[in-house]
Amino acid sequence: LDSSFIISFALENDENRKKAKILIEQEEIWEQECYISNNIINEVITVIGNNSDANLAKETYYILQDNFTILDEQKIENFNDKVMDIYEEYDTKLSFTDSSILLLMEYYDIPTLVSFYKGFKKNKEINLINLDSINE
Repeated sequence: LDSSFIISFALENDENRKKAKILIEQEEIWEQECYISNNIINEVITVIGNNSDANLAKETYYILQDNFTILDEQKIENFNDKVMDIYEEYDTKLSFTDSSILLLMEYYDIPTLVSFYKGFKKNKEINLINLDSINE
């Protein structure tokens, strides 16, 4: 899961919250194994804390910890160097964290990504569940 999706679901005032809920139901997302990284935790908690309060950020942190598999970036030798290679390949069209998601997906053989960020559409090697996936 990408931070954009998690944030949309967690923040009541997010413009994509309703769409996140629809996707969760349509794609049965919570019934599947969901993976995140420490970078995703960092982004989610920071954005939620900045847009809401520390209580919601803390509650979200424990939900992430208790319900999602947190991938270990340190298992990948020269992790940041490899992420930088992907970052350069996308010519800064993906953030460093988004580039790390692609590396983790490849390393852990994860074929599907749930994200509301449009930059992932350029990657044809992943199955992207996004706003275009919603059947309203």
